Amino acid sequence: MSKKKTKKTVDMNPLALQAKHKRDYLSRLKMVCDKLVGPSWFEVISAAAIDNIYANRYLSLTIKMASSVVIDAKRWQTYRETLSDLLDAPAFDVPEHGIPLKTMLSEGLTLIHFVSTMRENSFPGSEELRTAFQPFFITTNGYYGYLPNQLSSLLFLMDLRSGNYKDGFLHADRTQINLGKLGVTSNSIFVHLFKPIVDKVVIEGSKREIIAVNRFVPRGVILQVKFRPSAIGLQSVTDEALPLYIQRHALQRLDERLGLKAENVHAHLFFSLYEQPVNYVMNNGRSLVEFNMYEYKVGYLVTTLQDNKLVILTFLFLTNDDTPEGRKLRQLTGLVKHDKKYLGIDKLSTFTAYKIHEDEELSSLFHAAGCGSLLDARNLKEIAADYTPERNKATLHKYIGVD
Repeated sequence: MSKKKTKKTVDMNPLALQAKHKRDYLSRLKMVCDKLVGPSWFEVISAAAIDNIYANRYLSLTIKMASSVVIDAKRWQTYRETLSDLLDAPAFDVPEHGIPLKTMLSEGLTLIHFVSTMRENSFPGSEELRTAFQPFFITTNGYYGYLPNQLSSLLFLMDLRSGNYKDGFLHADRTQINLGKLGVTSNSIFVHLFKPIVDKVVIEGSKREIIAVNRFVPRGVILQVKFRPSAIGLQSVTDEALPLYIQRHALQRLDERLGLKAENVHAHLFFSLYEQPVNYVMNNGRSLVEFNMYEYKVGYLVTTLQDNKLVILTFLFLTNDDTPEGRKLRQLTGLVKHDKKYLGIDKLSTFTAYKIHEDEELSSLFHAAGCGSLLDARNLKEIAADYTPERNKATLHKYIGVD
């Protein structure tokens, strides 16, 4: 028999595969033990206890679609790869431990739970081992307590990155992880897909699709943005808090006029409005609700009351003609709608491409118009949907007549 054929036979031998799996697992277990409490402690554990740990080990952490969920294959692959990369971060957010979070959530938890629940004097040195592991036990407020917080923050970050009001939101459920419990679970992060809640209302004689401005959280709870109409300058009979919806057309305008990644913008749309006070101005009976991307004021959400719902009709970029800043800019420069469109200062992506903050005259002009926040909004380029080539400031100088 050739060496190649012999090797293949060995590789396919179930007993050989099982032995290799155990060696690899115990190697990772020892690494975790050495990193947590120092070298030589792993060798204290008896051979019988080692066999018991291996036989009752927690399953490796996996990322799975929740039951009955169907996610586009490319989107699912991207999600799993991104989350897997994040799970490679050091556990406890302490680099010197050097234990990947996903290893800590499988081999690490197996070891911690074994030591914390083993019988007294199970083997020589077992009580000393228990003392060494004390900072990591469930019952203490030590390192173990960092794990759920770290995982929650990581999965919340994934939730923010993984959805929009067009394609739906992906949500990671960690309730089937062995974190915080001693009973064996599937040790899986189950990913749910929550589709946008769509309704229809008649606006200006036409039936339009509107989408609820909400978010989904564990156990099927829906958080819905609501306002009392008077809180944004509108009038109703009872002034009870009403749900906020956004017209599909408005979502398109929001994405087009900012040029940022939809998942960032749509997540911020919810979090900047949910149970938050807002600033607004009135224009022709409609409320212009101020919209900020993080700390940067970028425009207004044009909102009205329709069929007992608050509906965002469109998004106006800060320089657009129907905003207070847009009107002030027109007074100062004479620029009208088609001029702003021609120059590209009617969108954030092309506005920031001019790097107006580097030009003293132009910077002073836009500050005077109330558009100063847009000069700092260049910092949002890290979440830009596409690359926008730099534009020549001389074009603005010539068009506006600023010397």
